[in-house]
Amino acid sequence: MKTIFRCAVVALVAAAPLSAQAPERAVFLVRLGLDTLAVETATWTAARADATLRLRTPIVKLDRHIAFTPSGDVREVESVAGYGIAGDSARTRAVITVQADSGHLRVEPAGGAPVQELRFAMPSGAVPFTNLSGQTLELALRRARASRRDTSDVPLLLSNGQSLRLRVTRLGADSAVLSISGVDIRARTDAVGHFLGAVIPSQGATFERLDADSPVAAWMPVRPSYAAPANAPYVAEDLVVRTPAGIVLAGTLTMPKHAAGARMPAVVLITGSGAQDRDEAIPSLGNYHPFREIADSLSRRGIAVLRLDDRGIGGSAAGPASATSADYADDIRAALALLRARADVDPARLGLVGHSEGGLIAPMIAARDSTLRAIVLVAGPAKTGREILAFQRRQAIAGDTSIAPAARDSVFARATEQFSRTLGTTPWVSFFEAYDPLPTARLVRARTLILQGETDRQVTAEQASMLADAMRKAGNRHVMLRTFPRMNHLMLDDASGDPAGYKSLSSYGISRAFLGALTEWLVANL
Repeated sequence: MKTIFRCAVVALVAAAPLSAQAPERAVFLVRLGLDTLAVETATWTAARADATLRLRTPIVKLDRHIAFTPSGDVREVESVAGYGIAGDSARTRAVITVQADSGHLRVEPAGGAPVQELRFAMPSGAVPFTNLSGQTLELALRRARASRRDTSDVPLLLSNGQSLRLRVTRLGADSAVLSISGVDIRARTDAVGHFLGAVIPSQGATFERLDADSPVAAWMPVRPSYAAPANAPYVAEDLVVRTPAGIVLAGTLTMPKHAAGARMPAVVLITGSGAQDRDEAIPSLGNYHPFREIADSLSRRGIAVLRLDDRGIGGSAAGPASATSADYADDIRAALALLRARADVDPARLGLVGHSEGGLIAPMIAARDSTLRAIVLVAGPAKTGREILAFQRRQAIAGDTSIAPAARDSVFARATEQFSRTLGTTPWVSFFEAYDPLPTARLVRARTLILQGETDRQVTAEQASMLADAMRKAGNRHVMLRTFPRMNHLMLDDASGDPAGYKSLSSYGISRAFLGALTEWLVANL
């Protein structure tokens, strides 16, 4: 889990008025090093702004249409997001309408799920923002330029009713620094304020504005390869899991090479919250592919590994928008059933490895499945989501240098109140917020390994001890706890563990000590 939150965020801003003119057109290219992360084709006039943004990971197509009032404020924002190359999987339509100082959000989820509606306060002068969108960065710069001040604050309003502050500092006629949540975006502009490009030093990402007829406009993301490395002692097989609810999930099974007729031990990997592909990759962190590393390590030691794209990601169908962690547990049960049915897998030697939310899901399954031999919980929660999310909000506010210390309590209270309004409209959040992992942990009798980073500031280190104590006191005699110094929530070497610093880490290969402990324990216990 990159964050404990599993909820889609659609963001918007209002722009400074554009002069009457022919439509402006541009292509915005976003790269991480030499790798393309996103391409956006954009058109805008004084009355509206339209854009299509394509993302590489996850493969998403986002169509966005913004209508402005004559004074340049946002009147309506329509966003249609879909997964897959064509954007035709799990299509969700969100419409925000604005009247004076209030906004109304209507979300039409995929799969015929109930429509969700939310009303929220519209910050004064709220100026459209979509992550990785060059067009919305330009609109934000125009709003700041209209203030005629060298430093101005532009409110960014998220679709869940929460707001962020973007600080724009002009550095002359051709550059500006945009600061948001502790991240600086160093932007280039021309004399009239057009956004020409930017670099994000802490992330190694760059934006570049290109002409509308640039061939880059035709870019399409390419599905990653999950083939086994050359000369690996295992093969990689693409397969699909069909759940009892009729959802098709795509995945990869790495199977050690073995003698004919042999049956191998196997594990299923369970991702953390948020839409994750089977590698649990984070594109902004370069070569961070923890599940690929885990699968490689285990299959080199004789253990088959099945890892899946989450619902709505990669090759997996989306399913209803009402899904919760309990529904994702059913997905993993279906994966176990597929393994048990294979002639090359030993059904008596099956296990689970869950990371973050996956560490919450694995005990759900083990508590009801007495045939599971072993589970591994990596940064698994022991507290309710209510407690975890409150801690994470306080951490984010404390790390935001634009918030004065004396104002932090009031900002926290306001953020908590805004968040509470989303509970009734977001089933996953409602479930997670109320779920207590400890009663389920007490029912687990499978051999259990708990792995925890000491610097984890998303699921804090004491929660590992809470899980171990609960299991042992309930009678599980096969519980081992290992903690690792300098390891953060992402299983990376990190003395601080602060999520705000993830993009500044020197390496994105998971901890060798962690990987060794995980592999040796599973080899011995499956």
